[in-house]
Amino acid sequence: MKKAIVTLIIGKKYQERWQSTCKENWSRYAEKYDYDVICISESLDESNRALARSPAWQKCLILGHEKVKQYHQIVWVDSDVLMNPYAPCIASQVREPQRIGAVEMFSGPLGETFPSTSTKLESLADRSKLFWNWPFSTGKEFYKNVSLSDDFSEVVQTGVMVLSPKLHRDIFEYVYHTYEHRDGQAFEMECLSYELVKANLVDWLDYRFNRLWIECILRDYPFLLPSEPSKNKIIRRGQKYLHHISKLSKRKMTNRCINTALINNYFLHFAGTAQFMNDFEPCASSWQQLIGSL
Repeated sequence: MKKAIVTLIIGKKYQERWQSTCKENWSRYAEKYDYDVICISESLDESNRALARSPAWQKCLILGHEKVKQYHQIVWVDSDVLMNPYAPCIASQVREPQRIGAVEMFSGPLGETFPSTSTKLESLADRSKLFWNWPFSTGKEFYKNVSLSDDFSEVVQTGVMVLSPKLHRDIFEYVYHTYEHRDGQAFEMECLSYELVKANLVDWLDYRFNRLWIECILRDYPFLLPSEPSKNKIIRRGQKYLHHISKLSKRKMTNRCINTALINNYFLHFAGTAQFMNDFEPCASSWQQLIGSL
């Protein structure tokens, strides 16, 4: 079966970032599992409607692209994702071609709870409300925010999906042409997720295939955050330490954290935090190498 990893990069800034940070990283994974890599840099819709909303919506048109529709199976990947070259083949995780492979937004660490500096437990979603402008703790809240029915609690994280151009093109284009963007909406994600879950098309993948870097920061590396609530002593101490070290050392520390997160996961997604990608340089493929590089 012909397989490809596909992304859409519109704009010089995003093209340069993908070329400098992602191209070689993706190629290692693609070569291991015999994927082609297709990076499309032109807009798929230049109408006034398209220009009035984020280009992220145009991932819904990708399955009809001439370079894409010839493939039996493609892996859509947002351009702000890094891949662990030792991760399993993501397409092999989907049971049947008519199914869509994706990670459920709230199934992994985002739903975890852990002791906070207060007396009660807090979830990663609660911490996200403070630091990432992410006001939702459940899928139902996520859909309700844009006036969609809250019949479903599962949310497709649309940054990484395993798709069939032949079988899934219609539903993706239906979402693109039917829904409009609303204020406070995470681009196409609410509408596309809602339709895919409603159609019962999704095979839920291990959350490590679309691990959000912001989750890693909030859970494991809070000292990397630019600001913090005054009562969070762990973050305050970490930031106080970072304040006293050189800019070069800060970048090196950030790079080690990103490498550690990548070793522990399969695909690392920098949604809303792409500025951290500037500090990434692959330095290890295992814990042993990482320790040796310190």
